[in-house]
Formats: sequence, C-alpha cells, structure tokens
Amino acid sequence: MVWTWQHADVGATEGAGGDVVKALGTITARTLAMPAQKDLYFPPEDEVWASAHIPHGEVRVIPGEWGHLTGAGANPEDVEFIGAAVRELLASPAGS
Repeated sequence: MVWTWQHADVGATEGAGGDVVKALGTITARTLAMPAQKDLYFPPEDEVWASAHIPHGEVRVIPGEWGHLTGAGANPEDVEFIGAAVRELLASPAGS
C-alpha cells in the first residue's frame, strides 16, 4: 500500500499524458472530498485544488482538532458530520 501511495499518479491515466489537471477533468462521478481541518499529511488545500479540476468535485472540510485521525470513529461529531454529508450526497439527484 505504501508503494501505491508513493507512486500513484493520476496524471498517468491513459490519455492524460502526464497532465494531472487533464486527468482530473476526466472524472465524471460526483466527488465529495472530506479532508480534516488539521490534517498535516493531507491538508484541505490539496483537496480544494484537486476538486477544482473535477467537473462535479466538492470539498467539505471536517472541523476539529483530531488531525489525520479525524473520521476514524473516535469522535461522535466527526461521525455525524461525515454521515450527514454522505447521506446528502446519496440523496441528491444524479448529475447535480
């Protein structure tokens, strides 16, 4: 898994020719990135940048102080925030 994480390159997607922005632009699914407010490994700014290049990309930053451990289930507020966002995404009409 570490090798995949370190070597993953969305720009290597067939037809993108190494262009990350072009590859992100080919994603047709609605996406909901939910980075943690204080995550130093995967800061919200990275997801905001990537989602800006995905046609139906959205970012909702999970508030709180848990950093990279946010969303692991230890904090009831995180669980509710994530659950509500996923329920809303699944209840929305396709293509919206």
